[in-house]
Amino acid sequence: MALRKLLCVALFVIASASLAPGGTANEAPSVVLKFYLQQQFGVNELGMVPAARAPVQGTNTGFGQEVVYEFTVTAGKSPQSKVLGYVRGTAIVVNNTAASTTFFVQNVIHYDNGNVRGTLSQQGEAIFSSVPWEYAITGGTGVFRNAYGFNVGRFISSTPTPNGNLITTYYEATVFLDR
Repeated sequence: MALRKLLCVALFVIASASLAPGGTANEAPSVVLKFYLQQQFGVNELGMVPAARAPVQGTNTGFGQEVVYEFTVTAGKSPQSKVLGYVRGTAIVVNNTAASTTFFVQNVIHYDNGNVRGTLSQQGEAIFSSVPWEYAITGGTGVFRNAYGFNVGRFISSTPTPNGNLITTYYEATVFLDR
């Protein structure tokens, strides 16, 4: 009888713990994607909308300027490292002062490392002179269907090229997957 009672209490405790909010049983599975973005300015971006207001003295972009782009995602810092996909999107200057320029960025990351494949939609504001910057992940496709999370980026380098500038940035995307 005592053994039966002890077994019932143990089962109750296990069942209660698995239903408790904040426990690992209720948390969505997650993955952290680490990648570099190779931004070849002068080749893979196109000015779509001219600035509505001229650039502030000391800046290069005017309020309202919009750019559409496609950049390569790589596994390493070098543009010659393994390609994991690409990012397509738009960036709009929503505020500019002599101290900084704020961009509203909306894009889709096409990601394929051989094991994980899909797209992630992200958006947010960024001041690229302030490190780090962060975007909200607002959905996806493939293994990322209905994903949510955040993507934190930081500047790595800027290298002049014959066609413009190659800007390399590093990202760590924390992605929560819908069950």
